[in-house]
Amino acid sequence: MTDLHLIISPPEPGEWYGRLDVTEALEAAGWESDETRTVLRHPSGALWALLNESDDSGLDCPNGSVIEFPGSTPTVVVVAACLAAAATP
Repeated sequence: MTDLHLIISPPEPGEWYGRLDVTEALEAAGWESDETRTVLRHPSGALWALLNESDDSGLDCPNGSVIEFPGSTPTVVVVAACLAAAATP
């Protein structure tokens, strides 16, 4: 397994990137996005989606669990949960 090293820069005040930080981190980890970059899928069946302009998002796990993240959830928490869900058999 290769190590994943990420540098996540927060957006400038007043700019909204739609959790671009999470999107870029998951794409670097092998997740594939749709054309809008608001839904990302992992080959394991895990799916992360941005839900609204408040940066709320959700994670559908391969085992059927669903996790919702408020927009204030730190990037590292969302990414860690997504990576853990994708790695769970």
